[in-house]
Amino acid sequence: MDEKFLKRHLKSIADEHNSLKKALKITAIITEALKIKNIKPILVGGRALEFYTLGGYATKDIDLVIRGREHAKEVFEKLGFTRRPGERHWYNEEMDLAIEVPDEYLAGSTDRVITVEIDNMEAYIIGIEDLIIDRLLAAKFWHSTDDEEWAIKIMALHFKKIDFDYLKEEAHKNQVADLLTSVIDKSKKLIEKL
Repeated sequence: MDEKFLKRHLKSIADEHNSLKKALKITAIITEALKIKNIKPILVGGRALEFYTLGGYATKDIDLVIRGREHAKEVFEKLGFTRRPGERHWYNEEMDLAIEVPDEYLAGSTDRVITVEIDNMEAYIIGIEDLIIDRLLAAKFWHSTDDEEWAIKIMALHFKKIDFDYLKEEAHKNQVADLLTSVIDKSKKLIEKL
């Protein structure tokens, strides 16, 4: 990774006040740094939810699925992130950022991952259908009513863009088809209110 590239882009992150843009920028820098290894980090979790809700959801950390965690470790360290033994998160106090790599494999389809361009770099984000499935799983198996509400809101915001055939197939595979039916109905009602 080029040191000049790194310093220039880290400066732009330090000056960024919008937390979602800051997260997307650091994700894009990490993506750029890992390109040489043909590794594509994918933004998942709360920041992906924040992206799809147009900032409606807020979180502090960045969750990335990275196949090749050992290469990511090197990049995180060059970016000034540290991790204490036994902790899951990498921290950069100066930038007020925390990163976690919860998995090496995406729970969903890599074909549905979207690409966002930021500062002439790319960041990859989990597909909306797979994020909805993630929220439905949390709602059903962790009894998280908040996650069900977020699934309804995401669906209402992006209803016309969603591939419902794929979504229903994945919901069936993941044993959340019953909840999906309810969420679809509730999102339609929410759309009618808007």
